Amino acid sequence: MGYPRLAWRGTLILMGGARKMPKKKAKPRGILPPPKCKAILLCDQTIIEAGTNKISIIGVFDGFTLVQVPGLTRPSTVFVQLIDGIGEHGIEVDVHDLQSGTVLARGGGIRIKWPDRPFKHNLLLPLPPLSVSHVGDYDLVILADNQEIDRQKFTVSVLLPPPEQQDQEEKSDG
Repeated sequence: MGYPRLAWRGTLILMGGARKMPKKKAKPRGILPPPKCKAILLCDQTIIEAGTNKISIIGVFDGFTLVQVPGLTRPSTVFVQLIDGIGEHGIEVDVHDLQSGTVLARGGGIRIKWPDRPFKHNLLLPLPPLSVSHVGDYDLVILADNQEIDRQKFTVSVLLPPPEQQDQEEKSDG
């Protein structure tokens, strides 16, 4: 449970009863904490406006609908916003198949520098068609220096044929 921050001179007041504060573990020197991920969006496309550099994120979605599986997803874009970085970090994106526990793809492999901590980076990463073998859940995993910092789930489903086509298929099977 966190305590509210109070502007107080003198004695520290603990809300909700006194508790012993845990000792902070010393961080090894030379290892920088990873940035934080503020957003991961799967979208059809992004547009950067000339002059203002505003980013328009077009067609945000959370899953792919295929005609059949195995199959290929359509190409898309992953928008990632990273904040609170210190120094320089290598950024990658993995696509995990949650059913099989395997990594389907890895992309990115870019190095990003933060001039100061409050600076944010917006990454627009093209996601090529993915070969998927089943319907179900998959994850986009954001890594900084090979350490996971966040993930976003997406699903793969199969498009059902229109009801009249389903009726014809059932008649031809029977």
